[in-house]
Amino acid sequence: MRLNYQNHVQNHSENSSNLNQNYNADNSSNDEYSSHQEIDSNNNKLNKSFTEDESSSKQKKNSNQIKEKTYYLFVNAIFNDDIKFVDKIIDSSQNKGIVDYPSTTEGLTPIQYAAAYGSIECFKYFMKFKVDKERKLEGLNLIHLSLSRAIFTNEKDNCIKMFNYIYDKLPNEREYKDRLGRTYLHIIFEYDFIHALDTININLDELFIQDNNGDFVINYVYIYNANNCFFKVAKDHEFLSKLYKEIRNRYEKNNIPKEKFLENLFVHQNLYAIAIIIMNSKLFINELSEDFDNLKNFFNAEINNDKDKDNDLYNTENKNIHNLIENIKYAMEILNLIKTGGNFSGKFSFPQKIRLHTGIIYNPKCIQHVKLPEEPLKHLMTRISMFENSDRLAILIDTEKNGIVLNDQVLHYAQGISYEEKVNKNLEHTCCENIIFKESQRKSCLNDILKCHDMNYIQKIKDICYSKLNHSSFKKHESQEKTEKGLNISKILSKMDTTNPLYKTYFNTNYQSHFKKIDVDTYVNEYSFENIFNTTGCVLDAVDFVLEDKVKNALVLIRPPGHNAGYYGPVENSCVASTGFCLVNNVTIGVAYAKNKYREKIKKVAIFDFDAHHGNGTEEIIQMLNCKIFEKKFCYDKLCELKTINSKQINWADEDDAKNVLFISTHIYDDENGNGKNNFYPYSGGTESNTDKKSSIYPGGIFNIPLSSKNKNITGTEYRNIIKTKVIPRLYEFKPDIIFLSAGFDSHENEIINQKFMSLNEFDYSFITQQMQFVANKFCEGRLISVLEGGYNIATSITSSFAQSVLAHAKFLSLSLNMFQIFDVKLTGFKRQPQIKDVDNNIDSKNINKESNENIDDNENKAKSNEKEYKEEEKENKECEKEIKENGSNNKEEKENKREEAVKEDNEGVNEQK
Repeated sequence: MRLNYQNHVQNHSENSSNLNQNYNADNSSNDEYSSHQEIDSNNNKLNKSFTEDESSSKQKKNSNQIKEKTYYLFVNAIFNDDIKFVDKIIDSSQNKGIVDYPSTTEGLTPIQYAAAYGSIECFKYFMKFKVDKERKLEGLNLIHLSLSRAIFTNEKDNCIKMFNYIYDKLPNEREYKDRLGRTYLHIIFEYDFIHALDTININLDELFIQDNNGDFVINYVYIYNANNCFFKVAKDHEFLSKLYKEIRNRYEKNNIPKEKFLENLFVHQNLYAIAIIIMNSKLFINELSEDFDNLKNFFNAEINNDKDKDNDLYNTENKNIHNLIENIKYAMEILNLIKTGGNFSGKFSFPQKIRLHTGIIYNPKCIQHVKLPEEPLKHLMTRISMFENSDRLAILIDTEKNGIVLNDQVLHYAQGISYEEKVNKNLEHTCCENIIFKESQRKSCLNDILKCHDMNYIQKIKDICYSKLNHSSFKKHESQEKTEKGLNISKILSKMDTTNPLYKTYFNTNYQSHFKKIDVDTYVNEYSFENIFNTTGCVLDAVDFVLEDKVKNALVLIRPPGHNAGYYGPVENSCVASTGFCLVNNVTIGVAYAKNKYREKIKKVAIFDFDAHHGNGTEEIIQMLNCKIFEKKFCYDKLCELKTINSKQINWADEDDAKNVLFISTHIYDDENGNGKNNFYPYSGGTESNTDKKSSIYPGGIFNIPLSSKNKNITGTEYRNIIKTKVIPRLYEFKPDIIFLSAGFDSHENEIINQKFMSLNEFDYSFITQQMQFVANKFCEGRLISVLEGGYNIATSITSSFAQSVLAHAKFLSLSLNMFQIFDVKLTGFKRQPQIKDVDNNIDSKNINKESNENIDDNENKAKSNEKEYKEEEKENKECEKEIKENGSNNKEEKENKREEAVKEDNEGVNEQK
């Protein structure tokens, strides 16, 4: 499933017949390569990749190397579904168990590769042998793998056929759940693979299997807008009637309001599914009418509760509620028409619709920075030892239509509002209606970069990138590594399966022969300096797109990351002489540009960094807005040491920059020894640098949220609680005009670079994205820019944790943007809660006090006073709730009269339409 190798095979697919003709195997010893040397001369790159350097080409290779080479021959045959070539490979091998051999570098067995690429004939052939059908890859079984590449138009047909074959021949696969608790039906509904449902029978219970996030399969209809799949299910009126009634029953059993499913369809603007339900509702029309009435009354009550609030934010929310009520009323008119025996044959035209666009900005030239070798085996071996590599971006934006994010099938978002056009004709999604892909050609200028970096540092990068390779310089770096701290790659790699004997050879050789070092762990090549202007150019393009209202939010897919790059490169006053793969700080350069060019529109900017590593470079640059003191030491000899102290301040718009920029970072804090120092790269990020409430720049400034690793393995539930109780309250206090995200995905449970201190998954990244977009919708008119940072597990290409996490992030940027946002109605929770007056002043007072207690544990008096304040505020909140309930009971008769009048008006409107 390796992208680069797949493209290599595609380029040589015409030579498949030659491979068969020229393949002459002998039965020589497993210690030699001779059994696989007769390969078509046109595939000399493939052949070259399995040989060593000239100096050691005559040396014998061990059996693992033979297995690796045989595996790649399998890959070639499987990709072309060439069963004859597979047969020859197996016949030539002394070990028939090779058919179940998982690649050391990828983890895929041949049968898994065949399942993923839809190679049906090869899959059938492998089934004859003794293979492990239960083996999992990234938590995926064979049936899930068969659907993994159906997102690509050119592979969809073969993958769906592969799925149908596994579904029929391996019935046990249907019950399997992946690591996220999803069945095959969850996957089909998430990507709206309607053709996968053509030959299978769905029973009611299958639609109510829950994933690890607690969502039924049927919930994916509104979460991912699975309109085509829902239409397929709804074609049978009897089945739809049972389904809708069962939804209501199941929701009530789980203490969820029974009309919640219908409410979510409206909130997520899945108007197409609503149209389907209404048009096929004859067998459950009474239940549907009841739900519509309950919804309308609930939202009307919310407006009545808020009518005395003059705050603009509440007025915006009231406007959203009014819009929802307008859509509900329109749906009720059609429903009442059908209920009274009328026929509706026109188009559904809901009066209130939101259609906002998400921009995905990228530049393929970013792949050239430290690009991996083309030879397949060297490519993979270098990728194992070099976390920040070109494949990280290639699997997201590959121009050969294999990039998982640049794919309209993956990011479809259908505006399903035309019953006639989309229901009757059953059209498939053909474009991303709410996604704009932008290939940026922009290069930033030097002045943009110098707002956040010293000229001497930029010149250093330029000199190293354009210098000739000097092996003596590497020896110098190697000796420095003994004393300098950087990202402990050797420690991380020690936890990997490095049984492949080529590992150390390729690790050492490729680093020194292809790339140049700029510091302890950051590599460059001749394209890296130019790439600085490409990456920052993408960020500046995103800023212009968002602030000129061409899109509402944006995802910037670039590399390398940037949040560890400080003003002088490696952060000053730190024990680490490293920039952690980063060259320049992409996010702060974008913030400086936004504050300067759009100063009339943008005053307050918030940056939230959810990478596993502390964004020490971003922190340093933000601190310099308020003047930072630097300390430098000069050693003339062993006996003489001089120390100089100087201060440095930067400005982006005006002298108030420091209080108008907020930097929040959640990161791993490994204080294993209890000495108050972080033992996890970049060894910083404690609360001592946080901006105190007494400071003149508060709530701007720095807010570090170190995630203590004492308990090990911080779960998604714990992290979500931190978002809700610490991050969001501070953002509410700050009220930004735009939000920037340093989007790092290396906290994933399958990432080895976080040393298993954190275990987030795709659902957690979806939650982070949704919550940040909700805040942006509330304060920033939706303006949010996300810039790619870390995330390095790409071993299984598009099914890897990194690719799937970025995909979830991209999806929810669009989905969350195009929802009706009614924050205080608590739409994200199961239980609706009454609104409390002056929520803005009292928001999460309990959590804010908890946060302050944590930051000043050593001060007992302050802690007690905070606790007292919290109790008083909690008492006030309870009194407010009591007031609302009393007012509600006193006005009960009045509300019932209003409800009767509203129903009367609706009926009159329907009669007029007739």
